[in-house]
Amino acid sequence: MAQGYPSKSIRMIIPAAPGGGVDSAGRILGQYLSEKLGQSVVTENVAGAGTMLGSETLARSQPDGYTILMATSSHIVNAAVRRTMRYDAIGDFAAVSLVGSTPDLLVVNADSSIKSVADLIAAAKKDPGKLTYGSSGLGTLSQLEPEMLKDETGIDILGVPYRGGVPAVMAVIGKEVDSLFLGVVALAPHIDAGKLRPLAVTSPARLPRFPDVPTMAESGFPDWNTDTWYGVLVPAGTSPDIIATLNKHINDALKLPEIRQKLVAAGIGPEASTPDQFSSIMKNDLARWQKVIEKLPELKID
Repeated sequence: MAQGYPSKSIRMIIPAAPGGGVDSAGRILGQYLSEKLGQSVVTENVAGAGTMLGSETLARSQPDGYTILMATSSHIVNAAVRRTMRYDAIGDFAAVSLVGSTPDLLVVNADSSIKSVADLIAAAKKDPGKLTYGSSGLGTLSQLEPEMLKDETGIDILGVPYRGGVPAVMAVIGKEVDSLFLGVVALAPHIDAGKLRPLAVTSPARLPRFPDVPTMAESGFPDWNTDTWYGVLVPAGTSPDIIATLNKHINDALKLPEIRQKLVAAGIGPEASTPDQFSSIMKNDLARWQKVIEKLPELKID
């Protein structure tokens, strides 16, 4: 255990607006850590630039354990799709622990005649360029997923980027766009309300939350797996003792039934890790998305 750490409150940066998966994960974990560490863990939403604003804020923080980031896969996706960044997504950070993961769902408006991925592909082939997909912004996973689908099937669907996940969801509900890939956390309430129809889930296995929704693999894409992970990062140079302290408490939290239940209820599958395991996940993800961008260079953005 780090000597005397923590001796004051800890700032947890959440790199997105309230309401999504990373926000839920941060608040659930932050409340537990506040109780166990004996110091307040204050969550702060630092939204903007596809989570880059939050990542940059952490990269410029002191490596003293008093500023931490609840990162999401976007931290790595950005490094693959952006031509220039003001920080190194790997080198400027130290991994603490994975917290969990959540898949995306491919959805359409509940009134749509499209009832499966096959229907979507058929409709797009019948009228090339007529169908649209929304995304939470350029360079986000919700843009990469439909572009991967287009590449694998040869269909022509027009992308419409929005300023975040919530506007993109509202666009599908309002019939401004025809389809959307986005995290189950943001979509589940609207599916439950009968406003959206899920066509497929992007994880290798079906979701207990929506057991009747097939996977993308079952829908004809056997290698498809685009889960979003959540995990805690600190600035590079942070003491290994501090990292070990945070890792222990995070892993302890993820063993507790009440914490696991809260995460599952939010649509997040709890997953603990060592710092090295989480670091490897990030490096492997970066290599994976770099290969995707090499194949689809038009997705590279400034």
